[in-house]
Amino acid sequence: MSASDLNRREFLARSALAAGSALLGNLAGSAAEPPADDPASWAQFLGPRRDNLSTETGLNLDWTGKKPPVLWKAPIGSGFSSVAVVGDRVYTMAGRGGRDLALCLDAKTGKDIWTHDAAPTYLDKQRQGPGPRSTPTYHRGKVYCLLPMGELLCINAADGKEVWKADIFKSTGAKNPAGEFYYWGMSGSPLVEGDLVVVQPGGSQSNSVAAYHKDTGKLVWGAGSDPAGYSSAIAVTAGGKRQIISYTGQSVLSVEPAKGEVLWRYVIGNKFDCNCATPLWIDNTLFVSSAYGTGSAALEIVADGAKPAVKEKWRNKNLQNQFTTSVIVGGHIYGSHGDLGAKMLRCVDLASGQVKWEDRRPAKCSLLGFEKHLLVLSENGTVRLVEANPTAYTVKGELDGIVNFKCWSAPVLLDKRLYLRDDKQLVCLDLAKG
Repeated sequence: MSASDLNRREFLARSALAAGSALLGNLAGSAAEPPADDPASWAQFLGPRRDNLSTETGLNLDWTGKKPPVLWKAPIGSGFSSVAVVGDRVYTMAGRGGRDLALCLDAKTGKDIWTHDAAPTYLDKQRQGPGPRSTPTYHRGKVYCLLPMGELLCINAADGKEVWKADIFKSTGAKNPAGEFYYWGMSGSPLVEGDLVVVQPGGSQSNSVAAYHKDTGKLVWGAGSDPAGYSSAIAVTAGGKRQIISYTGQSVLSVEPAKGEVLWRYVIGNKFDCNCATPLWIDNTLFVSSAYGTGSAALEIVADGAKPAVKEKWRNKNLQNQFTTSVIVGGHIYGSHGDLGAKMLRCVDLASGQVKWEDRRPAKCSLLGFEKHLLVLSENGTVRLVEANPTAYTVKGELDGIVNFKCWSAPVLLDKRLYLRDDKQLVCLDLAKG
């Protein structure tokens, strides 16, 4: 049995236990595992496990025989938010008419169900593009949204009405970096862990990572003194402890969720504090990667007395994710490598960190894994179906003209619907077989 099969079985078993037992969710005051972990939905950034992997089967893997048809296109507005999908509703954010909005769309048609006016439209100093950067998180009938200037909102998923709102800079005392040249706005997507909503303001006085009560919006704790990065936090159980793992501007930081205690810190960063790719947890290995000469590392989390500790398995510069998160399938990492120079898709061995192959045709790209294949979305809008094969770069199909530059948002797959976004529109394709 392959490592990917084992991971999938572990994932499905964990999800089944979560659905059947309220005892699994006693961490940080939770009564049950959050629905964001449910494989029947895609309720948060990068999916149920925040790993860019879908467990769906019965998909169209023969694009030469049948190209996936477009179900709908929606001119939703500016921005780089991906989507959260629960049932027949799609949640995202976009800029329209000088305002940044939270949106709920019909998954079957792409039509607006509701819109929520959240903040003035954001534009960073380098003018990479206006609009929101992060992706909403759905949890038990609520939608949690983080805007580029630090507005954290809880919205009723049924009708789009605001439940509460917090300013993560004012409430924590962290400095808002807005106005600085090398700052692209809050981009990390909220993580729901138990009764907490976790975000990453960044700062020097216990505000690198901050947790708010999901029902009231009250600040529960702050932890760490690193500057902000741009990645999204994940939650794992390792070394005998539940941990929130955040990739800040300068390090990977582990925080115990109940009290906000820092458990360990692993330094890996760059001069721009621009760590953007989300950490990946698989096969008891934590993989982190960044660009601008930083490189990547595979880490092991071990028990060490009262606290867990982190050990380095390997670290090199063979894979440097600029802002897109890699995919790990069958013990191999597939990721977009490069920043200001040459950009390419690389395959790297998870155990050794050695490059297996590379190809420059995808250039800068976002990825999604399913059925031993990769959906590779290049920033220019080219969509490729590629085998998750460590021996060669093998393209099974290619689509052009579906979306356009800038495609910087993570693709999403649920109910055989593939969601792709450029900086102006959201497109839904039918990936069903037959």
